[in-house]
Amino acid sequence: MVLTAGLATKLLRSTIADYNFWPQSESDSPLSIKRAKQPFDEPAILSRDASMRRAALKAMNPLLTTYKPPTNRRIEYQNLDQLFQPLIKNALAELATVSQALAGEMPAPEAYFSILMPIEAVEYLTELYQTFSQLQNTKVVLVHDDDGDNTSPDAYTTLMIAGESAEYEIILAQAVLIQT
Repeated sequence: MVLTAGLATKLLRSTIADYNFWPQSESDSPLSIKRAKQPFDEPAILSRDASMRRAALKAMNPLLTTYKPPTNRRIEYQNLDQLFQPLIKNALAELATVSQALAGEMPAPEAYFSILMPIEAVEYLTELYQTFSQLQNTKVVLVHDDDGDNTSPDAYTTLMIAGESAEYEIILAQAVLIQT
């Protein structure tokens, strides 16, 4: 069964409501959930990427008046399994480590609270994976600055997780990640 656009966005927004931290970013990079019309092709991806980078830079520097995206952006495609399976495995390993530490002699009551974040991470990633798995034509898009000589590396990578609803509307979870 393929989800409708309304149900997919409702499920995704519910998932990010109480925990919204993407594990591959060095700073707070919350996902935002969007709906878009077709086509979701390379010009649309690069346009969305430029808008997201501009907004991220404007948030860091409100005096920014102009922005020109990097000239050599590279689009990388992955499937849902390539993205989510390693992330979920890492989150489960962290949960196991914390759980193991709590299984020893009577830890202080506050120590039990350390298990909350790993549980939330596993739940967050698994729910995103499950919801996008119920859409069609899913893909993961990463847009990197590929300046070649790395003289002025751009720390921003745009992440877009996309799928089509039953009505063929594009459902997106997107964020600008900081990766140095």
